[in-house]
Amino acid sequence: CEVYNDARRNLLVSLIFAGLCEIPEVCVFFDQFLFRGNRTKKMDSGGLNAFDTPNFPPLATLQNDIQIRHDLTRNHPRQRFRIHPNLKSNIAVLHLVPGFNDDCITAMANARLEGLVVHLYGTGNAPSEKESLVDALRQVIDNGTAVVAVTQCMRGAVNLEQYEVGKRLKDIGVMNGGDMTIEAATTKLGYLLSRNLSRQVLERGMSESIRGELTNSDETTHKIPFMSRDFYFGL
Repeated sequence: CEVYNDARRNLLVSLIFAGLCEIPEVCVFFDQFLFRGNRTKKMDSGGLNAFDTPNFPPLATLQNDIQIRHDLTRNHPRQRFRIHPNLKSNIAVLHLVPGFNDDCITAMANARLEGLVVHLYGTGNAPSEKESLVDALRQVIDNGTAVVAVTQCMRGAVNLEQYEVGKRLKDIGVMNGGDMTIEAATTKLGYLLSRNLSRQVLERGMSESIRGELTNSDETTHKIPFMSRDFYFGL
């Protein structure tokens, strides 16, 4: 039998946060923490602390009172709330495993995908002896598919400059997904593809934070001048 269910408590506290705390973000509350939604991962299928944001601190903590990290929350919007429902959904995710066959990637090239998110090892590594992997991804990119690399690790980020394979992937046009979750990278790619951007602007958009979904190397995640002046994102 189910001894305890925390759903009611989590719902009630979420309503308190939504009604009393001015946090202009999509969030997830679970256990005692309020997380940024586009950073959140489910870490445990049955635990009461099932969610976490491994690459970003909680926005708030519930103790005797509510402790909000205002230094982490995003700035209040300057325009009216809008949504962009027409995301591109012709996107696949490829999770690399030892011993995989590159023919599946070649098949993706023939499928005419608009986007492909590749789940690489560590900071952006892949089997160094498999030149066929690079060739297959090159074929996918040459056929017009936007390819983004993210890490399989819960913590850390992709750095395509660190290993030789990563450098070769970058040279053929694979974009760096930084420390985005696989879900955030897929959603962001679908959004940017829907804006009909040039390849250069698309790559720039994937590498810089739009809504705090990744950590920029030289800027905070919630004050990005690039996004405030570039009209083509319509944000």
